Amino acid sequence: MKTTFLQAVAVMMLASTLTSCGNNQKGNEHATEDALTANLGQYVATSTTDNPAIFLSLVNSTETDSSIVYVGKSLNDTDTLGLQIEITKDIPGGVFEDGNVNEEKAFHEGAIKFSSVGEESDRFVKAVATLYKQPVDGGMTDAILEPLVFSSNKTAVDLTGNGTYAFKLFFANSIGEEAEVFAELNLYNRSFKIWAKDAEQYPRILSAFTGGL
Repeated sequence: MKTTFLQAVAVMMLASTLTSCGNNQKGNEHATEDALTANLGQYVATSTTDNPAIFLSLVNSTETDSSIVYVGKSLNDTDTLGLQIEITKDIPGGVFEDGNVNEEKAFHEGAIKFSSVGEESDRFVKAVATLYKQPVDGGMTDAILEPLVFSSNKTAVDLTGNGTYAFKLFFANSIGEEAEVFAELNLYNRSFKIWAKDAEQYPRILSAFTGGL
């Protein structure tokens, strides 16, 4: 009886320890997200460049079988902007070591997807419209944006590491040819950056993100 009692106590103590560890891990995850959110930067580093880049800090991520879904956020003055960015795991490198394009592996439809997180995404679209000096009615479309993705990388994208990866995105829109956008995923800094190929892309980008002008 004494041995049985001691075994029961040991099991209870082990269960309590495991539960405590689980709670601490969850607490650390929330603490990391809260810390990243509390230290958000402005959505554009400078407004003096001719073709400014738009920045988002990756404050949260959720893993699926085939992708990782990130929530990116930044500030427009004191307003929080947000966007959901889903990236397929192991996107192949699209460029050979010699710099030539690997035609078989370079292009992937919907390998990076963008979707709304609500009011923060509406504010994101309006902030971009202001930056681009373009008219916009309403907020971000409810549709999931699935651009054609060109991988500008020589190696496969490893979302479990701390690498930096470059892409070119082609967004379908309602007013013209596909909007051409460059993108950079920096897993070390946990950031995502996009910028237009040139100013001609501005109305097409807004058309894609709003579902039409």
